[in-house]
Amino acid sequence: MKLELILAGILMVYAIILSIVSNWVWVAVMVSAALTLGAISALVGARKLFFLAGAAPHSGLLAALAAIPLSFITGYDPVLIASLIGVLLVYIVGYAIHRGHDPDVSTSVFIAFSASLSVILAYYVLTSYPVQTDISAIILGDPLLATPREALFMVGLSIVSFIIVWTTYREQVSIGIDRDSARLAGIRVWVYDLVVFTLLGLAAAALLRIIGFILEHVLILIPVSIALTASKSSGKAFTISILSALTAGLLGLNIALYFNLPPSGVTGAVLLAYYLLSLVGRKK
Repeated sequence: MKLELILAGILMVYAIILSIVSNWVWVAVMVSAALTLGAISALVGARKLFFLAGAAPHSGLLAALAAIPLSFITGYDPVLIASLIGVLLVYIVGYAIHRGHDPDVSTSVFIAFSASLSVILAYYVLTSYPVQTDISAIILGDPLLATPREALFMVGLSIVSFIIVWTTYREQVSIGIDRDSARLAGIRVWVYDLVVFTLLGLAAAALLRIIGFILEHVLILIPVSIALTASKSSGKAFTISILSALTAGLLGLNIALYFNLPPSGVTGAVLLAYYLLSLVGRKK
């Protein structure tokens, strides 16, 4: 734990220095995305919902595309509309899983449905809203284009997400180990299912317009893979998942600014390097 605290302190200083020499908005966006999705990644590992986590960005993409015409029609903020749609889509899959359907089959059907509908909506948006919308920015993502308002929104979302995951993590691990035993022990399993599905849907939809489809996949799936390889307890896996995401986010941003590269791609490459190093370290 002492080593983790030292690393957290170093990352905090690193983030402050990077904010001073570059732009605080960029740093806030990358740190917030890493904290939010790193915590959710640990939750995914605890509940063994990797397939559903991989499908969450697909729901976010579908929600973001659907929110574009709906925001023009209703006048409401597209992020709010996308968040509501994204949570609803994940709820549909979650309800099927909760009712006893095979998680992999339910998720596969959902991915096929959301991918097909996303293509239709993308074509409609490109032909009907060509000036106001950039579909490539939603898919590839560019945190450097974020506004101060979006950065503050992400900071708030990251704090709320971290607190929720941290306060429910012990019960989530118990449910992931043995769902029936957790229910017999008095844990309201459906409540914790709702927490997982809500966080996945909300984060995937709300962050997609800022960090992009690609970086969401990376930050949801790889940090917990590193944590499960490098740790021997659920508590340490939670810490490693978040610290690896934060380190990759800051390093990815720094390297991207220095070499004029996209932060989303560089962050993914850094996380992949961490994962390979964790595999080597485990073998040794």
